[in-house]
Amino acid sequence: MPGCPYCKENVDPRASGASGFTLAACPTCMNPFVLEGDHSSTIPGTSDIRLLAREGSIGEGLLRAAPRAIQELPVLPEISTRIMQLLRDPESTLKDIAETIRQDQAIAVKILQLANSALYGGLSTISNLDAACARLGTRTVANAVQAVANGNLYVTGHKEFRELMRSYWVHAVATAHCANQIATAIAEPRGDALFVAGLIHDIGAVVLLDIIASTRRGVLGELHGSPELVNEVLASYSHVVGLHVVHHWKLPPLFAVTTYFHHAPDLVMSEELRTATHVVCLANAVAEASGFGVDDGKVSLVTHQSAKYLGLSDIKLAVMRADLEDAIKPLLAITGP
Repeated sequence: MPGCPYCKENVDPRASGASGFTLAACPTCMNPFVLEGDHSSTIPGTSDIRLLAREGSIGEGLLRAAPRAIQELPVLPEISTRIMQLLRDPESTLKDIAETIRQDQAIAVKILQLANSALYGGLSTISNLDAACARLGTRTVANAVQAVANGNLYVTGHKEFRELMRSYWVHAVATAHCANQIATAIAEPRGDALFVAGLIHDIGAVVLLDIIASTRRGVLGELHGSPELVNEVLASYSHVVGLHVVHHWKLPPLFAVTTYFHHAPDLVMSEELRTATHVVCLANAVAEASGFGVDDGKVSLVTHQSAKYLGLSDIKLAVMRADLEDAIKPLLAITGP
């Protein structure tokens, strides 16, 4: 059994990745690393996270609390996984998707609501799920199901962080939509999976916000009342915690890579997964540049590394941005906090 290259603890090698490449995460020291067969190695360009999260620091406190917080996360709804399986099955039909949705009454109601929204509504009101799915189409229905299924993860009972959590959800939906659109533009066949990747790319920040919100004593108590410090620690640790969440949910390797590397896609060692990660990276940037970011930072798309990698022009990105607000408004109306 291979061992973590940092702390030497044995790790579970069962997960398989693209071309033998697996992005693993050590449950003992929290470090991410690469598994290729029975060999483990560090990720080029990264260092031991414990050098950043030194003993007694805010980072160390967050990483120490993260495993328990991840275990307490709601499991990813079964309908989310089932929809992804149906979309990968060439013999599945829109009727199969409707039948799956029908098993979850709460989501079925949301799909009906979306079909009758201002953007998708026709001359008559639809009250039948099959008709709603037919009006929306396979891709829109599938994306809506994923958004509804994941939206509850972004709910917090702590008033201090409610607005920030809402910002993360709006950003997640915008990024997911853009990832799906970019996939279509470059003829990437994994558009449905990349929509989900966009939804969960910042899931580590959600876990960390819950930890911060529920801890007012000790070193983590220093984060309350300091939005700048909160943003700093989220930027430093959310990708690592997000990777552990993806492993906890037992999601396919694509989601581990896009969650951890979406700010540094060139570090992805598998060419098969590098393109998907560039899609999520660019989608994240387009969402931010369009005013759907978590902070007010300026984002330039003109020279963006992922736009160049994917061969997308400024004109194509401008068209995508022009329709973004109208495209995500119906989804936000039926989902999230």
